[in-house]
Amino acid sequence: MTIFSRPFRAAGVRTSGLSDADFISRDPRVIVNLLSRRLLVSILGAIFVMGQPAAAAQTNPQTDVRPGSQAIANGPQPGRDPRMAEAHGLLDDHLVMEALRLFEDIIDEDPENFEALWAAARSAVAQGLLSRGRRVQNDWYRIAESYARRATEIEPDDLEGLYWLLSAKGLRAAQTGARDASTLGGEVYDLAHQVLETDSLHAGAYHALGKLNFLVRRLSFFERFVARNFLGADVMSSTSWEDAERYLERAVELRPEYILFRLDLGRMYLQRERMEEARSQFHRVLELPLLEPPDWRFQEIAERHLAESFN
Repeated sequence: MTIFSRPFRAAGVRTSGLSDADFISRDPRVIVNLLSRRLLVSILGAIFVMGQPAAAAQTNPQTDVRPGSQAIANGPQPGRDPRMAEAHGLLDDHLVMEALRLFEDIIDEDPENFEALWAAARSAVAQGLLSRGRRVQNDWYRIAESYARRATEIEPDDLEGLYWLLSAKGLRAAQTGARDASTLGGEVYDLAHQVLETDSLHAGAYHALGKLNFLVRRLSFFERFVARNFLGADVMSSTSWEDAERYLERAVELRPEYILFRLDLGRMYLQRERMEEARSQFHRVLELPLLEPPDWRFQEIAERHLAESFN
């Protein structure tokens, strides 16, 4: 069985959809719906498409630490499939498809293997971020969501399953239609808070909330009015520049080696015209080692900000 046939069947992927032209009409309600859909894509897309690390940084040979505070021991453990450490190692080496194949082999033999399920979700998120084209990316995010949901059914309170479900839903919300995005957006917000209720030191959840505050606060009045339909009045009214700064700085404090966290903190400083603080973060982004598959892209963005804003 190939790598494609298994997850696509498991996720029930449907790739058909409507283009923007399908929404255009003389009915103002339809036009507003199109504007709303595009706005939500811009909000959630900036949070999640560029917002969740797809692989983990390795702090020592035995411990694999993710954007949150949980540590996963990759060494020998009683009753653990010996292929698990090998698969995690492949993903840490950015061999995403090879890792996913191995995780799926384990799932085929043990469908309730919690670790293999959330790790397969992590791999599918990474592959989606590395893919080209919205339809292909959405296919991978659906696969990731399917695996992560199965993981949370087995261990409802475990942060690994919750975090990768949060990531997959957010990525899919960024590239779907208005009706689905409104539901997914609320689920993403709730999941981020659920993660923090379980682990108050989860850097990935802080980053997501900080970016959400940042992006909402820089919207125009009309854009905020439209966004209320999707994110909800309570979410919109609770955002602030102070929270954007607090959450993003907390994410960097918890995971200072993550390129993305520093990039988004620099973007927030730039938006607030705090130029020296922004410059410092962008330079630090260029100095950090590449830990995640998309990190080279994040460094290119930092270089562009430096060239456009400081030369």
